[in-house]
Amino acid sequence: MHQEFLKLVTRKFSQLYHASIDHFIAPPFCAYCKKFLSQRMILCVDCFESIQPIVSVQLTVTKTQSITVLAVSGYQEPLKTLILSKAWSDITACNQLAQLIWENTYFKHRPCDYMIPVPLHWMRKAKRGYNQAEEIAQSLALYRHAEVANIISRVKNTPFQSSLAFDKRLDNVKHAFILKTSIDKALYENKHLILVDDLMTTGSTLAACAKQLMQLKPASITAVVVSRVV
Repeated sequence: MHQEFLKLVTRKFSQLYHASIDHFIAPPFCAYCKKFLSQRMILCVDCFESIQPIVSVQLTVTKTQSITVLAVSGYQEPLKTLILSKAWSDITACNQLAQLIWENTYFKHRPCDYMIPVPLHWMRKAKRGYNQAEEIAQSLALYRHAEVANIISRVKNTPFQSSLAFDKRLDNVKHAFILKTSIDKALYENKHLILVDDLMTTGSTLAACAKQLMQLKPASITAVVVSRVV
């Protein structure tokens, strides 16, 4: 009994010691306001409480079909800064955004077999070094024990949607996406697919990708994003 008590005390002391060293070497701080924190969290309490939850929306894909889009909040701070961090290749922010999706949307309750990231054109991915949507999907897949399937290709290097007027964005992504010809379509039939992106503005990109996925005859398609313009 005495030895078990000593083992317990030793283990607890070791955990506290390593936690103290970890805090000394890499002290936790808020991902937005950069305030130092007493424990590891993505955002401080004040920044987290500034996030305003929003309900899901239905996005029209065809005249008869639509998909549900889940989002943490609107496109505003503090999420806006985390999303824009892709411009300077901050992959850590992708993991943080995935955690926020997991903790603050209905995604964990949706059926899920495959995570499908919205692809970047290869030239843009080469310049940035990674695809933020894919990194978010990889992190979310770990939560759901699901598989990430890169089955859509972006075949047109279109201008950024944010640089265009809203009425031009649908035409901008028209014919920009195709299903990869190498995939086994039978794998995705009657499966639940989760389409992943960081931001939804008009929904044109998500709709274009979902339209391609509908060729696979899945059981359902749900889109999940960090933010959407409301």
